[in-house]
Amino acid sequence: MSGRERERFPCTEAVVVPIHGEIDIATADDMRDRILRAAGPSGRSCMVVDLSGVVFFDASGVRALMGAYRRLTGEGRHMVLAEPTSVPARILDALQLHEVFDVYPLVEMALAHINRPARR
Repeated sequence: MSGRERERFPCTEAVVVPIHGEIDIATADDMRDRILRAAGPSGRSCMVVDLSGVVFFDASGVRALMGAYRRLTGEGRHMVLAEPTSVPARILDALQLHEVFDVYPLVEMALAHINRPARR
């Protein structure tokens, strides 16, 4: 799937969801739920998941991100990843998840295509 196909939902508003700490089997579902809660029931079409505070990330984290992504895209929303530390970046690269997610080196770059200011 190319970036052009991924960008099928217009982003008119964004919410940045900062993720911190260890994302593993004990915390991955909480991360997913936090992303989905931040999305709210409607109106916020773009979620920027800020991974700059992540110190550990395993397959449970991938599963949780994919679950949030599927749900949000099913609702016509867009979800991108920003500032992954080296740990999640290695996993995203190894699994070629850059073909699923838009991954930006900075949150500000992820927000560049958003028409309205982000809320944290």
